[in-house]
Amino acid sequence: MTTDSRPPDGYDESGTGAATAEGGFDDSTLESIEKDITGLEKQDQVIDDAGMGSRQDLRTLWRWTVFFGAVLLAVFHLWTAVTQTLPPLQQRSLHLGLGLGLVFLLYPTKPRASGPRSALSGAVMTVGLMLLAYLTIGVVSGGNTALYLYLPQWVFGLLAAAALAGAWWWIFKWQPDGRGTASEAQKGAGVTLLVLTALISLDLVFSDAAGGFFFLPILGLVLVALSLLVTVVLLRYPQAVPVWLWPAVSRWGMSAAGVLVLVYMAVSGAAGWNVLVPALLVLAMVQGSRYLPFKVLGLPFADVVLSVMGLVAGLYMFFNYQEIQSTVGILNPTYVAIGTVGILLVLVAAARVLGQALVVLASAMLVFAYLGQYMPGFLRHRGASVDQIVTNLWVSTEGVFGTPLGISATFIFLFMIFAAMLQRTGMEKFFTDLALGATGSAIGGTSKVGIVTSAFTGTITGSSVAGTVSNGAFTIPMMKKSGYNSEYAGAVEASSSTGGQVLPPIMGAGAFIMIEFTGASYQQILTAAAIPAIMFFVAQYVVVHYDSKRFGVGGLPKEMLPNVRQVLLTRGYLLIPIIAIFGLLSMGYSPMFSAMGAVGAVVAINLLVQLITIPWTRIDGTWRLRAVGEIAGNLVRLTLPIALAGVAAAALVWLVQMFAADINRGVTALIASAVIAVVAVAVVSAFRKWAAHDPDRLDLNSILDGLVGAARLAVPIIVACATAGIIAGVITTTDLGLKLSSGLLGVAERISDGIASGLNGLASSALLSWADLGADFGPQLVQDLRLDLALILVMSMLACLVLGIGLPTTANYVITATLAAPAIVAVLNGEFDVPQLSMLLMAHLFVYYYGVLADITPPVCLAAYAASGISGGNAVQTGVYAVRIANAAFIMPFMFVFNPALLLQDVTFLEGVFSVFSGVAGAVLVSLGLAGFIKRNVPWLFRAALIIAGLMVVSPGILVSVLGLLLGGGVYALERWRTRDLPDFVVNPAGMRPMGQNRSRFAGVDG
Repeated sequence: MTTDSRPPDGYDESGTGAATAEGGFDDSTLESIEKDITGLEKQDQVIDDAGMGSRQDLRTLWRWTVFFGAVLLAVFHLWTAVTQTLPPLQQRSLHLGLGLGLVFLLYPTKPRASGPRSALSGAVMTVGLMLLAYLTIGVVSGGNTALYLYLPQWVFGLLAAAALAGAWWWIFKWQPDGRGTASEAQKGAGVTLLVLTALISLDLVFSDAAGGFFFLPILGLVLVALSLLVTVVLLRYPQAVPVWLWPAVSRWGMSAAGVLVLVYMAVSGAAGWNVLVPALLVLAMVQGSRYLPFKVLGLPFADVVLSVMGLVAGLYMFFNYQEIQSTVGILNPTYVAIGTVGILLVLVAAARVLGQALVVLASAMLVFAYLGQYMPGFLRHRGASVDQIVTNLWVSTEGVFGTPLGISATFIFLFMIFAAMLQRTGMEKFFTDLALGATGSAIGGTSKVGIVTSAFTGTITGSSVAGTVSNGAFTIPMMKKSGYNSEYAGAVEASSSTGGQVLPPIMGAGAFIMIEFTGASYQQILTAAAIPAIMFFVAQYVVVHYDSKRFGVGGLPKEMLPNVRQVLLTRGYLLIPIIAIFGLLSMGYSPMFSAMGAVGAVVAINLLVQLITIPWTRIDGTWRLRAVGEIAGNLVRLTLPIALAGVAAAALVWLVQMFAADINRGVTALIASAVIAVVAVAVVSAFRKWAAHDPDRLDLNSILDGLVGAARLAVPIIVACATAGIIAGVITTTDLGLKLSSGLLGVAERISDGIASGLNGLASSALLSWADLGADFGPQLVQDLRLDLALILVMSMLACLVLGIGLPTTANYVITATLAAPAIVAVLNGEFDVPQLSMLLMAHLFVYYYGVLADITPPVCLAAYAASGISGGNAVQTGVYAVRIANAAFIMPFMFVFNPALLLQDVTFLEGVFSVFSGVAGAVLVSLGLAGFIKRNVPWLFRAALIIAGLMVVSPGILVSVLGLLLGGGVYALERWRTRDLPDFVVNPAGMRPMGQNRSRFAGVDG
């Protein structure tokens, strides 16, 4: 078949498979796709901080400064890993200080968005302002009786109802033609404000009262009246709002709010000058970096100051950690001043690198810690002073320098070095070529290539958004050209990159934090995550395969794709480091030692291969021996810089150790690392012309570039872990986690009791009285169905999807593990007779999965938004398609909670094999049912049977699993038999249609 043969619209009677270019692409399309493939194979050269918005145009001085700082950070971690890690506060403080110093050099302040605002932005701003106003009312009113009215509840309730009804009538009913045209942001703000005003009124009406009377805060009454007035203006008379108001609020609103907070603290005495002056300085520098024109060699002067402040904040803790640890619990003004700078810089860095969602959540937790005594219901706690909050979050190891940052400063960074070195030896190109060769010619080949390559990229980057942007720049256009619509192409990339976060061995850095939360070994976590990860990608592959058959999207010609056998023969040695790391872990070595061994294996194998191949060159397809002089020159260029740098660094480090024998071990490590970094800069500068410029071959230049790349990969994770430490510290010190877990358990118990009572009532009714079901029928049925566990899981799932909105993987997991996982463990303790570790893994993997899936769950689906930015499609529709493609991932966590064998904990070899088989088979059947297509659109009854069969296959008990396999296999065989006369694949020359219009293509054969 030629590449330009396009069959007529209708069924291709030949029914050929995907062995050739079944999409019927013309020559120009194939040429364009080939360029995308070439770009995909080369994209690993620029992936270090892809999609994160870092500066790419730094001048020479700043480039060398970043190079030195990144090499210093990487060498410091290698040094402490080889010798011995430092005390927690010392190790983590230098880790954070260097990370903050790099952030403000690499990441500019994000530009303000221009143009019309969405309804969501108006609603979000309104919610924030109303929460602030309501909390302010509670603080200002306090116990001052002069600020309250004592009146009957029904009076205020009647007045509030009348006011709300009047405002609603005035806006929506009275002379509707006379209403002005509000912008989307004004509509969102106005409607949200009306709803919030109603909720605040209800809260005031139903507050504590005695004898029907209650104390109404006057300021609360004023807030309700003003809110209704603003609502009327926004929705009825939008033209009255000045045009300049929104840009002014966007530009100066946060700064003005910050200044007002500082003024309040100064006037009320809530904070001293050791807090106010540092906070004002940080605020001034943040605004200066955005608006002041002063620059130092192209870099805003304010960013240079912020970088130095971040470095100093970390170094102060590094050099004074012993004194700080000896005064834990004592409020020291100097520590508070340094802590104020550090905490604020962490939030600013998070805003630059990760976006606003994490900053808003961390800021809300700080407000919660301070205003605890004003919180309603079970959220109320004694509160804390500003000095206490800063001391708890900065000086101890329970806040910023807590477990998340500790994991980042040890395990995660070494694995980032491993990932960066793999990239520079051609590993990503190797996996890309394998994916292209293995799946590119299959039905929907371009989408399957996207799945495989994005999974690998996602597990390395630690961010579904970064993976989507870096890989999607090539895979999404390739998918669109092969016939997918913009939304589906973006959805495949978004869901695959999100799936990379659950794929061992790195799992978006979540696996390392899970070690501390669960007490499990790294090997146990990888084992537990193996089957769920396989199920995720098998299910995704099945959905994409059958969707491609439905849409008529074929594969690519084999002649333009790599040969799998050739790829394995020529570059299969690249798998050795990955095999090595799993081998070391299975032998019982620690993750740090295994990562170090794997890094050494990457470098050693690559250099060995170069030494073997240096004498040879390929000319016209034939291997020929080089000239002796050329061989010698190549050997010198490869080995001399490495040997010179190694000898110089070793000699200088020996001198440092001799003269610094009595110095603190941490200071010695810092000095030695700085010396090695200086040597690296000097040698690279001296031998700059000898750089190989081969993306697959390591030399001194590319090895150091790998260390810099590891630091750039790690910077977002450092910031995320530090910010997550703020949130986790507040949760711990206020017992919020225990309170929320208790609340979830209480809600589940009340719902279960209500259902049990209802079932008892039904059992005793005339309808079922003949069955004599007994008085304990309801409670027993609820217990047998494990309804309390199911309710906790559903509520935890919803909480994780909400809490995960806009958060990076590491911060996301820290928060969900602290808030939701304890409730699941509490229920599991009474449900399963399995070891405690297995229950912890079940609970933590459950919350981890759903927190990750928030990135593709509409309406706020960051990975889908990133993909739609590349594809040009609708972001929400992209999210809907992504959820459809990753459908099994939303069911899978329930599967492994109810069937712990899927996590391969405490199982025999045969049980493990059966678990793998049942997990894969169940994922295939569920995905097939949800995809709803085999050769035609599958009837709904058959689809339901396939889904039920899939769930039965992964249920505990061999008999149930076998019955599920029989049911699913029977339904599939029956559908294949019913469609035996239809071709297996039908080319669709028109390509995929918009959402909701693709089923009609097979409307005539659905009978």
